[in-house]
Amino acid sequence: MLSNSGINKVFLVGHIGKEPRLHSFQNEPQMLCFPLVTLEFIRKNGETTEHQEWHYIKLPADATEEKQDLKKGQLVYVQGKIQTRKIVDEQQVKRYKTEILAQQIQVLNNPVQQADFADQ
Repeated sequence: MLSNSGINKVFLVGHIGKEPRLHSFQNEPQMLCFPLVTLEFIRKNGETTEHQEWHYIKLPADATEEKQDLKKGQLVYVQGKIQTRKIVDEQQVKRYKTEILAQQIQVLNNPVQQADFADQ
């Protein structure tokens, strides 16, 4: 039975936009991070346009042993949750960054030769 606390679950299928890198964040364990692009085709007035949505994926480093083979251009399935971090920049301006904290990643194919999306 579900509690009244809510559900925070994300399922994405998209292409890795840049080579994944290990990063250290303040007050967090080391993470494997990469941008993921999902594509949506929107049909309006008889014309189809492509919309790209970029997501910032973070995977805890202790879960990365089998994920060292992740490469730019690969189609992957990501399951995780949404989290938003508050960042204070050098001018003391508060900014917020929405990220996907991955709990499961599965490679669905090899890297795309000529990715038809721009790096973010």
